[in-house]
Amino acid sequence: MNWTVPPPNWSCAAGHVLDAFFAGLHAELPDFAEPLTLFGSVPIQLCLDDAFTSADADIMVSGDPTQLRAVARKLHLTAGGTLRPVFGLQLCPRHFFRTTAHYLQRAHVETRHRIKVIVPHVRDVLIGKLHRSRMPEQEGLAPKDLRAFQRVRQLCGGHPNEEDVIEDLLECAPYFRLPEHNEVNYFRLNVDDLWTSLFGHTLDVEGRILKPLRAMEAEARNSEGEPVSQMLDDLQPSRD
Repeated sequence: MNWTVPPPNWSCAAGHVLDAFFAGLHAELPDFAEPLTLFGSVPIQLCLDDAFTSADADIMVSGDPTQLRAVARKLHLTAGGTLRPVFGLQLCPRHFFRTTAHYLQRAHVETRHRIKVIVPHVRDVLIGKLHRSRMPEQEGLAPKDLRAFQRVRQLCGGHPNEEDVIEDLLECAPYFRLPEHNEVNYFRLNVDDLWTSLFGHTLDVEGRILKPLRAMEAEARNSEGEPVSQMLDDLQPSRD
């Protein structure tokens, strides 16, 4: 089920700081044309609760974030800047934000100071929080991530509910694979702990996620569509 959230409120504290960065970025790098994606707690602040603050405002950069970090430092908007009591901007490479496969289809996109800004739906932001690594002694989901789920549910009429999260997790098949070299699958651990903390019972990962994923993969392999290789052979391309 898809559920809507209000558009970003750029007049809140987070919006003012981000707008200052977008304006400064365009002034310093007028030819910059890559989109910037907001993630972490910022979309929750902008769209639902401007008081749901975090120490950092996370921005995903498509390419090398080095130049943008330099701009943020020049504007005193980084973690060591003068606005650090509110939060500092964190310019992150693209692999820092991992979420559902089709998050762009429901993201809010607009241009601020000639910078293309992508604000993912909060449900995709919440899924992204489940990738957080854990300390060896940690028990349960990180408290700030659990608070994020609880606050969004409080403001969105109970969403995301169990079916919402299951629907999103079915778009996250790669993240359920067993890790290599005896590493820990933090995503799987966080999903398990989310269910007990938020929904009050354990999640049948095998029955509700892994089994449907295997069925979808088998259906894709056994589809009646003609294989691409055969279609290409039938074209009989010629170099003449």
